Amino acid sequence: MDITQIFESRKNNSKWNTSYPLSPNDWVKYRTDTSLIFNEKDGISYYIHIPFCKKLCSFCEYTRMECPSIELQYNYLVNLEKDVLHFVHTHANMPLRGFDIGGGTPTTLSEENFQFLLNIFRKVIDRLSRNDDFEPSIETTFDTITLNKARMITEAGIRRVSLGIQSTDPNVLKDNHRVTVNLTSMLETIEMLHHAGIEKVNLDLMYGLKGQTTKSIAKDLKAIEILNPEQVTLYELRTNMIREPSYLSKDELYYAYRCLYEGLIALGYHARFGQNTFSKYIADHGVSSYLRSRMLDGVAYKGFGLSAQSMNNEGISYNIGKNSCQLKKLLSSSSFLDEYIYKLPPAELASKYIAIGAYNGSFSLNHVTKLIGQSAIDYFKKQLDFCLANDLVSVENERVYITANGFRHYGAVFSLFYSNSL
Repeated sequence: MDITQIFESRKNNSKWNTSYPLSPNDWVKYRTDTSLIFNEKDGISYYIHIPFCKKLCSFCEYTRMECPSIELQYNYLVNLEKDVLHFVHTHANMPLRGFDIGGGTPTTLSEENFQFLLNIFRKVIDRLSRNDDFEPSIETTFDTITLNKARMITEAGIRRVSLGIQSTDPNVLKDNHRVTVNLTSMLETIEMLHHAGIEKVNLDLMYGLKGQTTKSIAKDLKAIEILNPEQVTLYELRTNMIREPSYLSKDELYYAYRCLYEGLIALGYHARFGQNTFSKYIADHGVSSYLRSRMLDGVAYKGFGLSAQSMNNEGISYNIGKNSCQLKKLLSSSSFLDEYIYKLPPAELASKYIAIGAYNGSFSLNHVTKLIGQSAIDYFKKQLDFCLANDLVSVENERVYITANGFRHYGAVFSLFYSNSL
């Protein structure tokens, strides 16, 4: 098939999206027992995974479990700390670009264990140099954050938190096994966070959820107007990842995004069409420095904890627990070492980076050039010619951006740039 036929065949197939590789089996031949070697002159970002939740949402694709006993929480953190500090000790020369703590829900931890977690964070940032734009972040929920925990967060040096709303419609939340929090309580929580010293509050919204309608989306936008967070992140429900039927067509998903995009822009947020992160501040792209450096510049990152992902210019790895059905048994492991390690050829590294960048609706040609060892413009000539001619992407400076027209079938567009796609 020529490139036009390939694109047409993928337009309405949810298989083609920002997930790469398309199947875990695609990388089996690259799997190795040798850990990735990190020696990044451009710096590195850290991520700690806390896989505990107060309640499990049906749409979540991440490794998580209901919050265990205080003792098991503590055991997990003790062994997590060993892994983190060992890596810091052996990689002390690499400047820190970002540091996110996610999950799961880190604030599900007991107060004592939550303080333990933040002490680990402090030990890291006190020992490493940091970039000028270093901006760490932590995930929380409205029903697990308290004033005391908010103060712990700011005392540790974190000024950005991310909370998931997903939807403000009680029926939508109920259909997706998520707790309903009333608007007044959410507003009080955000005011409490700001009072405690948090400077940026990000709220997550989802579209494509079961039971979601134009009316419920309008309600979500009204809630954002009232809550007035500094940042908003939009997530499309990826039914291909959770093995559930798609509730909305591609056109319906596009319309839902457009409604949310136009509503957020009208409220004073900044973003390009096709970007999923919105901010009151133009320069920060609506994300922490961990995600900025990862999505925009392809900076290496190291993940700690169950199933956490790491990536550098050698390949990608996943810690133990990624495919385990017995997570609770792994909590007291002496170490959460990498279990699935893939040493990737340049074209695969570039594909993974492009898939990560697609969340932001763009990728860097300069970084792809660095990964593949030749001009990305020449390497992707056929793809760029086709996409530019059909108004699917634009190229500005050295970045490829999805256009409003291209975003309608963004998965098919970005897939044209994946390894061996044509």
